[in-house]
Amino acid sequence: MSSFASFQLSPELVNALKKLGYLSPSPVQSRVIPKALSGKSLVCQSETGSGKTHAYLVPILESIDFNLPRLQSVILCPSRELARQVYEFAFAFTRFFPKLKVRLFTSESEKTQNTQGLTIPPHIVVATPGRAKDVLLEEDSLDLHGVRSLVLDEADMLMDLGYFEDIDAIFAELPEKVQTMVFSATLNQGLKQHLEKYVDARFLYEGEDFKTASSVKHHFVDIKHIGKFEALSRFLDERRPYLALVFASKKEDVASAYAHLKKQGREAIAFSGDLDARERKKALRLIKENRFPIVVCSDLLSRGIDIEDVTDVISLDLPSDLSYYYHRAGRSGRFGKTGDSWVFYNADEYSRAKALLAQGTEFDYYALKGDGLASTDSSILARRVVKFRHEESEDEKRDLSIARAKTASDKVKPGYKAKRRKAVEKVHGKYRRKAIKEKVRAQTNKAYAAKAKKKA
Repeated sequence: MSSFASFQLSPELVNALKKLGYLSPSPVQSRVIPKALSGKSLVCQSETGSGKTHAYLVPILESIDFNLPRLQSVILCPSRELARQVYEFAFAFTRFFPKLKVRLFTSESEKTQNTQGLTIPPHIVVATPGRAKDVLLEEDSLDLHGVRSLVLDEADMLMDLGYFEDIDAIFAELPEKVQTMVFSATLNQGLKQHLEKYVDARFLYEGEDFKTASSVKHHFVDIKHIGKFEALSRFLDERRPYLALVFASKKEDVASAYAHLKKQGREAIAFSGDLDARERKKALRLIKENRFPIVVCSDLLSRGIDIEDVTDVISLDLPSDLSYYYHRAGRSGRFGKTGDSWVFYNADEYSRAKALLAQGTEFDYYALKGDGLASTDSSILARRVVKFRHEESEDEKRDLSIARAKTASDKVKPGYKAKRRKAVEKVHGKYRRKAIKEKVRAQTNKAYAAKAKKKA
């Protein structure tokens, strides 16, 4: 097993990591830190709970000149909660590097409070993009010419929330050769296109082929005709989790589920966008201190927030964007620990549950009955849809060539790739349907033959 010392870090930083409990790097840290130490820009995609934060904090701390009183690194995060968490991780190192100065800029505080005390510049700024733009550009509170590195943390969420306009404005004011490090749990084509202006993709780490840590087990729970809040109560009585995060897609459902549990006298806390900044900060502190065994929350808590010892994640429903399911599930099973993710479903959730299954994650099946939670293999969801594969015939190959030729163009026209893809899919579909019909006919004939043989 490798150690942080193998990266040829300063003895002071290795000692600090050891004292903070970081003895050996995670796989993503082992791959990313050497590249980041070289000063190269990079894109890192890896599952939640893999240690992305220290994959960029370690090289940033190693490169900072503590005797130089100027801003040297900017870290942008999509939410106040995630920004505060990263700030706390970075601030922990000030115990070992007394000259290190770290500042947090978010809307938790008034803009005037953010700009106070900047006569001595921080070495690291952790911020949400909007507030970073306010303080760094509009207030012109800090000199950006000494910035060596820019980090975009949870970049897919930054894109989803529409922050790239603010990021563009900040990036335009940074030195031309700034090292840009992008970290994201998912990396789709739309995000890649956004990132082209920041990173020349000299290094792309795809991570392992898991949407969440492999130590998380996934389960579907058929709640039948039981209401989801009553089903939650019965499930908690049966499962008795050590620490459960209960997710709902709508803020109203978060409030209703929390009210239902409190009415029953259960120890629970709620966290959603309905809380103001002060309430959210207090709630997050109590959650991280493990004051409550049940946390009812919106997807605001599904991204990047480290909560220790989450044993069970319960989804009362599935989010409209199914990628958020994996972020939910990733709150458990962090850093090698085991965890369980439970998805409630009934007839209303059936189609979305099937869509999640189609993405390839392995689930097992339970049913919530009058006598408790029972494992089952008779779930209608268990009848997995298997993609029908067929070998391309010479006729299909010929029609594919014709379709590609018809959509070819000497000039690059808008939408030509989509037209070509549609034409190719149409041909594939035609021959796939034909193959399926032939297979069904063959199976029917076989069944009739077997029946006739029995009668004979």
